[in-house]
Amino acid sequence: MAGVMVLGLVAGGCSITTTVRPERPQLRISNGTTLAVTLTVNGEKVAESKPGGPQPRIDVATLPPLPWDVEARSPSGRLLTSMHVDPGQVEITTDATGVTAASGPFGRVDLSCGRLTIWAGEMQPSGPAPIDSQGSPGDCAP
Repeated sequence: MAGVMVLGLVAGGCSITTTVRPERPQLRISNGTTLAVTLTVNGEKVAESKPGGPQPRIDVATLPPLPWDVEARSPSGRLLTSMHVDPGQVEITTDATGVTAASGPFGRVDLSCGRLTIWAGEMQPSGPAPIDSQGSPGDCAP
């Protein structure tokens, strides 16, 4: 599943005072599966996320300029999820009361062995799992 995330709360009636669009937004992965997952940007490997391990640190200064085509692949090279990141697409806003909201692209897949999420920006996307997102037998084969 690919989409655009919108996180945070904005109090009614408050004007937004700050909007930041990072030139090179953070690139993150959360791997709740039993698979080792390779993350690529524009076809080049940038990180590997081991099952149950900490999120890898991705040095965005070493990445090419936006736009990015980001893919998460299984050990055999099977595409698990992907997203596209355009310049200005990742946005962080803070209103006059200090409430922060973030939006940006993400990719998510629910396999029978867990959830895999990739996103651009500071905050991990949240929300309910898609309907019928239990995965299917064999979807966790490398």
